[in-house]
Amino acid sequence: MILLPAFVILLCQKNSFLDRVGVVVLAFGLGFLIAIFGGYFEVIDFEALRPMQTSISEVSVALALPMIVFSTSLRKALKDAKGALFAMFLAMGSVALISFLASFVFADQVAQIWQVSGMAVGAYTGGGVNLGAVKTAIGGDESIFLTMITYDIVFSALFMMVVLAFGQKAAGLVLRTYVFKEAGEVEAKSEMDHLANESAHGYSVLTERESIVGSLIVFLSAAVCVGASVALASLAPESMSSVVTIILITTFGILGSFLPFLHNTRSSFHLGMYLILIFCLTSATMLDTAIFTNMDWWLGAYFISILAGSMMLLAALCRLFDVDRDTYLIASGASIMSVPFIPVIAGALKNREILIPGIAIAIIGYAVGNYLGILVATLTQTYVGG
Repeated sequence: MILLPAFVILLCQKNSFLDRVGVVVLAFGLGFLIAIFGGYFEVIDFEALRPMQTSISEVSVALALPMIVFSTSLRKALKDAKGALFAMFLAMGSVALISFLASFVFADQVAQIWQVSGMAVGAYTGGGVNLGAVKTAIGGDESIFLTMITYDIVFSALFMMVVLAFGQKAAGLVLRTYVFKEAGEVEAKSEMDHLANESAHGYSVLTERESIVGSLIVFLSAAVCVGASVALASLAPESMSSVVTIILITTFGILGSFLPFLHNTRSSFHLGMYLILIFCLTSATMLDTAIFTNMDWWLGAYFISILAGSMMLLAALCRLFDVDRDTYLIASGASIMSVPFIPVIAGALKNREILIPGIAIAIIGYAVGNYLGILVATLTQTYVGG
């Protein structure tokens, strides 16, 4: 599980078509193939491997979160993001609000709606890594978590298809067009430019000799964040320990991003992304293939209501606050699809200016997603029930 993402990256580096598909998509795909064929031919005992799979996914999530947040100076990111940051907060607020309100509608149809709403908010304000983190924090049911991973992939793919095919034209019906900078207004090279390498070749930084020491420092720093979080969380009531652990890991990651020796380490982002690939592949191997033959249409409707409802609410808010269509789309993509897909959306918009701000706000989404997911889960459990 740990080395398979390296195989995926190597294939993408050697094949331009696979590179355009993307390492994240291929990591999920490889995991699904292992789950489907390994289970069908009964060559893999997934029940025996489940504890190890769960441990790998949880540890990779815990370590990846601080590494990704380390990778940028949030002060510089906030400055670079400008209007995109405001749009991102509108996007995250829209997802959280719609998810909470929709839970009242689907409370009788979707089991453990409070867990589903919290994990959905984690996924659609941060990313799949936040879905896993929120699940750990709230003590989410494993079967619900695995089902949500599959549904998240299916409906997120539909979201991407709509955005890439019709997004700019549809958004242009209600929002103003993006105003490009004049030649003289282009800012100096951003310290986040290395994050814009959208190909598998970006992972080559992990094998560069001069990056080894920096990678080790980042890894150990992330491990310290996790270890300190676990130790401090042990002082809290047992029922709250998981929530406290995830919140502390996220908070320490944010604090670490203000340390120059961490956010100036070029390998930090891709090292964290490699751990996310491990999480993606491992989670996909835990797939219950019966989900495809026994589709829960009510759960599917809940996902659609979050995606469609939050997009419409965000569009209305962006119209109110005079946010342009490209910033609207990049903010919604940063919220719903997370960092790996920002270059794809920016390319479809034919707007490279918005790439770095898009990556910046998506990283902020990773940092904020856990807080929002836990908050919405708590509110839903309190006011809607399970």
